Amino acid sequence: MRLSLCCFFLGSIYKIESAKNSDAKYSFLAHIDHKRITHSILEKVIRGFITELDKALRGKLSAAKREEAMKWLNQAYKELSETAKNLPLLNDLVIQLEHELRNASPKVIDASNPDKGLKYSSGMNILIGGNRLGRGVTIERLMITYYGRDAKQKTMDTVHQHARMFGYRQELLDVTRLFLPQHILEDFRAIHEADEGMRQAIGDPNNIQITPVWVGSKLKPTRSNVLNPAEINAFTPGKAIFPPAPLWKASEIKEHTEDLTKLLKPYSDEDMLYEVNIDFLLQILSYMPSRPAGNYPWEDKRVQEVLKVMKNMAGIQQGRLNVRRGKETKGKGLRLKNRPAKDGLGTWRGTSGFTSPEWVNKAKQEYPNIPTLIVILEQGRKEDSWDNQPLYLPTLILPKNKFVFMFNYSEAAEEIEDDIDLQD
Repeated sequence: MRLSLCCFFLGSIYKIESAKNSDAKYSFLAHIDHKRITHSILEKVIRGFITELDKALRGKLSAAKREEAMKWLNQAYKELSETAKNLPLLNDLVIQLEHELRNASPKVIDASNPDKGLKYSSGMNILIGGNRLGRGVTIERLMITYYGRDAKQKTMDTVHQHARMFGYRQELLDVTRLFLPQHILEDFRAIHEADEGMRQAIGDPNNIQITPVWVGSKLKPTRSNVLNPAEINAFTPGKAIFPPAPLWKASEIKEHTEDLTKLLKPYSDEDMLYEVNIDFLLQILSYMPSRPAGNYPWEDKRVQEVLKVMKNMAGIQQGRLNVRRGKETKGKGLRLKNRPAKDGLGTWRGTSGFTSPEWVNKAKQEYPNIPTLIVILEQGRKEDSWDNQPLYLPTLILPKNKFVFMFNYSEAAEEIEDDIDLQD
């Protein structure tokens, strides 16, 4: 929170000094909860920090306090310097900040606020709120967002609204920042990828040539307050997917590794993309089990079902197989550093998976319209945080054909309320 506020203070001063409009307004949004008690506490915390920072910069506190304040601002300055290439010297910004900071007062935006609309002051505006900031509200010149809103049950349209926080403010882009936990970032990413996948599959809206295929439990088309859109996702055409939480304990995969070693023995050329049938890909995947990881698309049965649908409904009978055992180790396996998941969100979530981008790009370029399965042999050493047990790890590259595979996470549609009220 301290870093986000300091980034806002310095970024605002930078833009105020360079703005043509002397009445320009800039906003900081803290959106973490729907509870009023949380808003009240956060307002006191932010107000207290501003007061202390203001006094420290103006020499009203000890020299040690000013030194500490400058340390915080320097950290924010380094962060902004990564993208704001014309940022003035820190000392110049601090001189102006000493005059402006006392005017930066946080404002809680909820049902208890008598103002129906959002009222802004010239310069820095700090907004704190919950549901009232969730839908249909545009934050004027939003620069910094501190986001921690983590509903137990997310509805896709609501989260989409929240995800638009960056807007189209090109003139603020170099100092725009988003602060949020990693797992919420992954939720945004998953929804974005599902949406992008749908748009890619549809292509030209005037010449739609796609067939939506539903994978998973049966769903009824129905109104939005009955079907939870947060439970729906899609595999993006042409995307490489992999299991974020593969099983790797010796007790779990020893036999699978032995079976795969025999099964994959004929496929010895590292650079060869062997033509195989879909049933063989399904057989291979059955020997590489994983655990579900949050709302990440890969789930073993779901991926196998996708391949079956490709075969039975999309007419794709053949795929490609690439087995990588490591040229440098003379086929004894690759060495990846394992990152065991402690929070249940998946070991490899948010990474590029187990393969080299070159291997993935080769498959995409040479065989864009059929699935390619890249299998790597991992040595599984104890010093790399495995279990001294070799294992095979998959990456599946989906075809780029004009169709999209949709699925739902839950086993049944669940009735939810359509929360469109902006009041808390």
